[in-house]
Amino acid sequence: MMQVPARFNAASFFIDRHVDEGRGDKVAFFHDGGTLTYAQLQDLVNRAGNALLDLGVRPEQRVLCLLLDSPEFLATFWGAIKIGAIPIPVNTMMRADDYLYFLDDSRAPVAAVSEPLLAEAAPALAKAKRWRAG
Repeated sequence: MMQVPARFNAASFFIDRHVDEGRGDKVAFFHDGGTLTYAQLQDLVNRAGNALLDLGVRPEQRVLCLLLDSPEFLATFWGAIKIGAIPIPVNTMMRADDYLYFLDDSRAPVAAVSEPLLAEAAPALAKAKRWRAG
């Protein structure tokens, strides 16, 4: 049985561990454009986490994830966790008023949105109470 350390980061466990244990070249994710290995996913996660930090996201803040099933979803979701933020994945079939509710309720200072979803999300982004353009 695995002991959970006092300081545990799920992104390190689910992504970095596989690279650290020599499985970096193994497929972690199949998607429409091909595959991602654990090493490629780790790179995307680290880049997304750093981008979130550059946008001012800090531990315990929320990151709204309005993303299609894609490498970008994985990068943003795990990148947020890796920096101590809290990803809020939302259903991509909702409407602008729903997205506005989630933005305001979560107090997310950042939203990652897949380009095809911007038309529906844009009104919510414009009206959100705590939204910071960056």
